[in-house]
Amino acid sequence: MIKVLRFSALFLCLCLICVSTASAKKYTQQECDKYYFSAQYDEAFQCISSMADEGDPQSQFNLAVLYHLGQGVEKNKEKTIYWLLRAAENQHPNAQFGVGAAYEAGFGVEKDLGIAAQWYTKAANQGHAAAQTNLGVMYGNGEGVQKNHIEALKWFRLAASSGSSKAKRNAELLSEHMSKEEIIEADAMAASWEPIVPQNAISLPNSSVHK
Repeated sequence: MIKVLRFSALFLCLCLICVSTASAKKYTQQECDKYYFSAQYDEAFQCISSMADEGDPQSQFNLAVLYHLGQGVEKNKEKTIYWLLRAAENQHPNAQFGVGAAYEAGFGVEKDLGIAAQWYTKAANQGHAAAQTNLGVMYGNGEGVQKNHIEALKWFRLAASSGSSKAKRNAELLSEHMSKEEIIEADAMAASWEPIVPQNAISLPNSSVHK
């Protein structure tokens, strides 16, 4: 088995970032930001949960983070997964990565590498570097998907182009086990790749790229 590096922490990229501009009846984006970044977590929870209930994907993701970290509310694994799934189904790439990591680790759900790969693919197709790296690992080792070194190298190249040093190292390690023709094919696939961004997708912030 090729020893490649994956992003193993479930909530590696589940850092609270600015909530979206979706309207709310009682709260505004600025209020939620102010509460959270001034460590007023009780108020932040009320604000974010209100916007999450109205269907705002970023707030749903943020609410999963609060339940995971126990900020403004008691830690709750089930509610973490619930809100993470809600955000992921609403095309939030960080949430899709988180759901993939949950299924890979068996965190709050039954471990299923096939489902993990499906969610990593959704996030990877939106340009999520950590998901691309983990998906590359799964293709490289045949975990949840059929082993395919060309596909693995493609995803490592894409993640590396976003600044991931782990993906860059993985590409180097994997290339040692591939023919010149296979490497050329993988590089051509990476060069022609374009992100698949759903209409209501959340734009990735710079902080989503982990080195």
